[in-house]
Amino acid sequence: MRQIKIVGIAAGLAMLAATAGAQTFDQDSLVWRKCSGCHTPATDGRIPRVEELRTTPEEWTVIVDRMRRLHGMPLGKGDMDGLLKELCATQILTPEEQARVSYLSLWHNSQQMEVAAGSGEQRLFVTCVRCHSAGKIYSYRMTGGNWAKLRDFHLFVVPTVIEQMREMRWVTEADAVLGYLGGELPYGKAWSAPKARLNGIWGVFGYQPGRGTYRGEARISDAGNAEYRLTGSLAYSDGRSETFDGEGTLYGGYALRTRTRNNGFAANGAYLISGDEIRGENHFPAPDFRTSSVRWLRKGDGAIVARTLPGFLLAGEKTTLTVEGLNLPEITAHDVSFAGGTVEVLGARRVAPGVLDLEVVSRSAQLGEARLKVKGLDAGTVKLAPRIDRIAVTPAMGRARLSGGAHYPAEGVQFEAIAYANGGDGADSVALGPVPASFRLAEEQTRPDDDDLRWVGGILPNGTYLPVGNYGPNPLRNFSAENSGLVKVVAQYTRGAQTFTAEAQLAVTMPDFIGRIR
Repeated sequence: MRQIKIVGIAAGLAMLAATAGAQTFDQDSLVWRKCSGCHTPATDGRIPRVEELRTTPEEWTVIVDRMRRLHGMPLGKGDMDGLLKELCATQILTPEEQARVSYLSLWHNSQQMEVAAGSGEQRLFVTCVRCHSAGKIYSYRMTGGNWAKLRDFHLFVVPTVIEQMREMRWVTEADAVLGYLGGELPYGKAWSAPKARLNGIWGVFGYQPGRGTYRGEARISDAGNAEYRLTGSLAYSDGRSETFDGEGTLYGGYALRTRTRNNGFAANGAYLISGDEIRGENHFPAPDFRTSSVRWLRKGDGAIVARTLPGFLLAGEKTTLTVEGLNLPEITAHDVSFAGGTVEVLGARRVAPGVLDLEVVSRSAQLGEARLKVKGLDAGTVKLAPRIDRIAVTPAMGRARLSGGAHYPAEGVQFEAIAYANGGDGADSVALGPVPASFRLAEEQTRPDDDDLRWVGGILPNGTYLPVGNYGPNPLRNFSAENSGLVKVVAQYTRGAQTFTAEAQLAVTMPDFIGRIR
């Protein structure tokens, strides 16, 4: 009998230990105090719904705000910040999952084109990607039971959904799609990233469509409680310079969100951290509208290559390749080699501790690529092509949004021309890289007396478009229509004796008044 009691006590202690380990949020946590009143904790201490989903910091913001708006959850000063940090400590996407939907992280006017792949996604797009982007849906990982509950959630929050989707049996279709998502995007388990080390000096290497490349240096300082101070300076390839300072917040150990002022203009950044590398985007809303992709590398004692510019060589053209990085060595032409293509090196020199210039000529008459090494450092691959065969404008359909007042500033589009080389033997053409085309707008005739071009404003020669009008009736237009419309975007690029042209479309539409559903 005594032995049985001991065994029973031991089993009970083991169960208590397992229960304690299963509980992510203790009773002193802000999540417990704010959420457990409605989401009654289970016997193992887990909070239902809260600990059955993982998502991005941005979507957790939407969820917490919905609890405030629809269910009266009180949010005091600093509560949102505290809740987001606690939730993202374990209930966040993995970096790989986050990367798939990172184009939504800045809450800006993303031009990402979403395309369904396979029958499951086709059904998802028909049923759900009418009100939401696919990226919003892919921002979630939930248990099958929680995916299923979204059907009734939509019927409660948007009861008109059945009438809006009257061409289908929406409830039946929603159940099928939510069942599919339960298998495709399962919750898995709580996830935590390794502790990030951000303090220090970082080299910054960015690219801004319409303006070119930039590089610089930044200092990150730990301010405590997952908050950081950022300062730095940037130099652009067009000769302009920029200094910035501000702060950043680290969510889940790897998702960095920054708020800086660059030469006086407010900017937001969304980055993913992996060891000694930070990658992401930086965005300036109107009036200094622009977006860039950027890579930060921790500065240490060793030599690191960040990138090689430009990314392609044309046969017979003498080109200066610029290798950028940190602590790069002194070199001569003998230190440079290309594997996989015929490239002649005419000269090489270090022009700065982080910049090498290589004078080269490609002798490759076939489409391909060559791997570049400089004094044993891997400098990546350079595409080789006999010539440029065409250019294309991206995005093919740009979407700009008119200003809707102080809280809904105008949102623009940055167009860019990409050079292509035709593949041989029926192969697809290969994108070589961006080229500095000149842009203009033209009328896209869609109706008699089409006057859209007159009212949508102009585009800068570098492809930057920002609406100049406000969303509202214009008494000078037929039926007092607003200053929206559909026009052509025409790009022209001259290289040597050849001139290339390409077209895209620009749709100027209403403000995004309900950003949280995107």
